[in-house]
Amino acid sequence: MRGKEERDVISSYVAVDLETTGLDPKRDKIIEIGAVRVTEDGAGDTFESFVNPYRSLEERVTSLTGISDGQLKTAEGIETVISRFLDFAGDLPILGHHIIFDYSFLKRAAVNK
Repeated sequence: MRGKEERDVISSYVAVDLETTGLDPKRDKIIEIGAVRVTEDGAGDTFESFVNPYRSLEERVTSLTGISDGQLKTAEGIETVISRFLDFAGDLPILGHHIIFDYSFLKRAAVNK
């Protein structure tokens, strides 16, 4: 048994943040993935990619995210971007603000690729 002073510390992880077309991972789409790999030495490599949802964004999405249809027009689809993101993340834990939300979108994308 560990003493009170010993704790598991996560010293390496990937911090991720998504922009999406809405709140429902079954219906809505990822439109941007941003991530940074953090190690014991501090912040390291970054990953950033727009994702083409293959549909027009609602005005409220553009207003909230600052992302326009024009920025997504030439972006790759999620089937390509998710593979590159998973390669970037490797076997590191994924952390983030409201991670359950982001993870639900990432999991759906990974399963459906």
